[in-house]
Amino acid sequence: MLPKKFRLKRMKDFDILFKEGRFVNGSLISAKIWKINTEKYPERKYSNKDLKIGFVVSKKVSKKAFVRNRLKRQMREIVRLYLKENGLREGFMALFMAKEEMIGKEYEEIRKSMIDVLKKGGILSS
Repeated sequence: MLPKKFRLKRMKDFDILFKEGRFVNGSLISAKIWKINTEKYPERKYSNKDLKIGFVVSKKVSKKAFVRNRLKRQMREIVRLYLKENGLREGFMALFMAKEEMIGKEYEEIRKSMIDVLKKGGILSS
């Protein structure tokens, strides 16, 4: 499970991320990534030390909730392991969105796609 301090929860944060963030595309996962700008939103009290991450699997990907939940769990686990080894840079907000192609893929394939997206977004520190 992703620690609370890293979770992207508030609707206003999602709105800011979609408005300000840039889109990064991978083979199985897409992401919206924003380098936090503390001056632009002073009322939100963002810090350059923050790292907020969210995960979305829409009903377009699968109508079955257990499939969507499994995909979210797999994405969260990949990010959690990178957080544990300090492999992610601070000062970002990211929202990872699963694609339909992700259904039925092995964990290792999903991990490679996630790493690709993290590298393209500049969040991966290694």
